[in-house]
Amino acid sequence: MRIDLPVRRHSRLSLTPLIDVIFLLLLFFMLSSTFSRYSEISFSGGGSATSPASQPDVILSVGEGELKLNGVILPLSSIGDGLAELKQAGARHLLVMVGANAASQDFVAVMAEVRRAEMPATIARQQR
Repeated sequence: MRIDLPVRRHSRLSLTPLIDVIFLLLLFFMLSSTFSRYSEISFSGGGSATSPASQPDVILSVGEGELKLNGVILPLSSIGDGLAELKQAGARHLLVMVGANAASQDFVAVMAEVRRAEMPATIARQQR
């Protein structure tokens, strides 16, 4: 007895499912990306302004995940208040020490707080 196999018809590949998958991937990556706004700051060139301070009155250290104001660990939200208190106490010059592993966004946020406190600052990078 002879059994005939059904003949397969070759259908054309439809692009609709492929477009759907690409659209879903695009939607996923757009929604999973970060929506945080990054800050920008401007720097003036390192020229000779007034006479440089021989020693800073305040040292602000920006490290990997921590901020120290004169050796005291503080959250970012308290840096502005701490600088204002030190400025009222007579501090005139600030040294910002940036650690080698510090996040640039932390540094930008700190510099925004320094600018709000209206305290002249010198920026230095710590060696590894």
